Amino acid sequence: MRELVARYLSRNISRRGFLKGLTTAGVSLAAAESILDSLVPLANAQEASRVAPEAIKMVEGTGGEVFAEQLIASGVKYVFGNSASEDAQFYEALVDRPQLRYILTPHEGPGAAMAAGYVKASGEPAIVMQAAVVGMVNAMGQMFNAFKEQTPLVFYSYRTDQSGRAGRDGFEEVANQEQIVQPMTKYSWLARRPDMIPETVRRGFKAAWTPPHGPSYISWHSDFNDQKTYTEIVTQDKVDPRMRVRPNPVEVERAAKLLVEAKMPLLIAGDELYGAKASPKAVKLAELLGMPVTQVRQIYANFPEGHPLWVGSPPAARIASLDFPKSPDVVINVGNKLQHNSPQPLVGREAKFIDMRIDSWSMGNVMNTEVPLVADVGYGLDDLTAAVASLMTPALKKRAQERAEEVRRFSEKAKALRALVSKNPEWDRSPMLADRVTSEVARFADKDAIIVHEAGSVVLHGFDFNPAGGRELFFYYGAHLGSGVGTAAGVKLARPNQQVICLVGDGSFVFGPTALWNMARLELPVITVVYNNHAYGGPHSRVIEKTAGGKMVQKRQFVHDYLGSPDMNMALIAKGFGVDAEVAESPEQLRAALGRARKATVEGKPYLIDAQVARMGVAWADKPWIPPISIARERTRKV
Repeated sequence: MRELVARYLSRNISRRGFLKGLTTAGVSLAAAESILDSLVPLANAQEASRVAPEAIKMVEGTGGEVFAEQLIASGVKYVFGNSASEDAQFYEALVDRPQLRYILTPHEGPGAAMAAGYVKASGEPAIVMQAAVVGMVNAMGQMFNAFKEQTPLVFYSYRTDQSGRAGRDGFEEVANQEQIVQPMTKYSWLARRPDMIPETVRRGFKAAWTPPHGPSYISWHSDFNDQKTYTEIVTQDKVDPRMRVRPNPVEVERAAKLLVEAKMPLLIAGDELYGAKASPKAVKLAELLGMPVTQVRQIYANFPEGHPLWVGSPPAARIASLDFPKSPDVVINVGNKLQHNSPQPLVGREAKFIDMRIDSWSMGNVMNTEVPLVADVGYGLDDLTAAVASLMTPALKKRAQERAEEVRRFSEKAKALRALVSKNPEWDRSPMLADRVTSEVARFADKDAIIVHEAGSVVLHGFDFNPAGGRELFFYYGAHLGSGVGTAAGVKLARPNQQVICLVGDGSFVFGPTALWNMARLELPVITVVYNNHAYGGPHSRVIEKTAGGKMVQKRQFVHDYLGSPDMNMALIAKGFGVDAEVAESPEQLRAALGRARKATVEGKPYLIDAQVARMGVAWADKPWIPPISIARERTRKV
């Protein structure tokens, strides 16, 4: 009885629930009503004492209702979800909360990619909902991408096992569901009571959006969604630390001294520049020092690629693979996570290394860091640029000008060499060279187009990306396939007034085409170009590198790479999802198709082009061998 009284006073059960609990315990209905009447003054006194500040309100409702209320208070506009019956009370709550828009996604993976694209392009929070553990595992590939890309995305799925029967290996039950995702999330938690749902939601968003960003996962037993509760709803700004940190001024002075005394400094641009909208500040520092700029694998293009100090990205996993500069003596990283894909560190030990970023957790794990600058890169560049400027003597300025001229000469030469791609004798061939497809799209794209790139090893030459008002890039840094189409849909949802073009390989495309249906339903006018060579071209080449001279090459028998026989028709797949599409086999057909794509998007409709691309590399045949498996021929009965 004591527990029933506590639950009633804390508004975890209703009057009817309290009376039912007492009568079930053997108390007569009359006695139960008398007990309830005696508690009313105490309940009213408690209610009067709960005077919530402006940012806090008390809400009574089902777990699903308070979930919806907290999402609104956390600034969420869009919910990306796949149908789940145990979320019924949440769907019920949406009927009279139109400010919370639910986007039904046919598959959890592309749905999560769509949410991630929206978050990246808008800078606003979103939540991904899945049905229990069975839906969660479908979304985990994109959770991995969010983890690698440091995207602040919140994932939720209920536990099908209800609180009264958990641990009995019931329908869709797995032990310790929330622990499955722990290696890929900043925070994962199971709410213990219905009234803890809003608090758990707030914590999920706080963890995801506190730098360094990353995904979080929240969960609770499914019956909590149906139970009545009375709890606090708190606006997110009251729990969000809004962390923007200035660097240690002593370390700033050390970094400035190293940079001005360097013979050849080098700046590595990273994604924190994009998030802080600080690319112009990186340009200012680079110009002050005449310093060349590069970028290793990241999501965005973080420095203007048309700038004379831009020297391109290293072709391999180390700075040493750059054509220029060959031996930088001081390297400053600004906001790059630094993915090390070699036994050797990305930056050689011979260079003094300055590391400026908010992600202090990974600082110094691999690199010998001469100067650590833990900071918001916008503030950090302000302070460092001022410190460098104060040290610049006329002699240092002259040296910086000479260095800038040397970098400019290299950049111009490199640009001229890149233009030679069009001199390929097969430039006009059909099926097309991947470079030709890219060239045509680059000429076609708007000056402020957003390019979502999941086209494998395709080189995006000719776009001249510029994060400060020019073309933008959204790359697949995490590398779990199937993100491209969904990401493009989410980007267009966030940026409806910019052209969005999705470039995707055929192998990647078939991992996640269901987001095309969302493009059609939501009228998201995205242009999708599939580089269709009917093969896994990257794995083909890499396997040959590992087995050079082996039996596969000698016999031209590869079991792992050919996607033809029968060929996949991506245009027909798109039409099945309600998106108009066509196949383009030649440069002329591609140009005409791009014109029709523009017309469609102007009218508010998505469009897909299945661009037929030649298989390049060694050991390809016109009609590749496939394993001789035919079950039809093995039958003893023709059924």
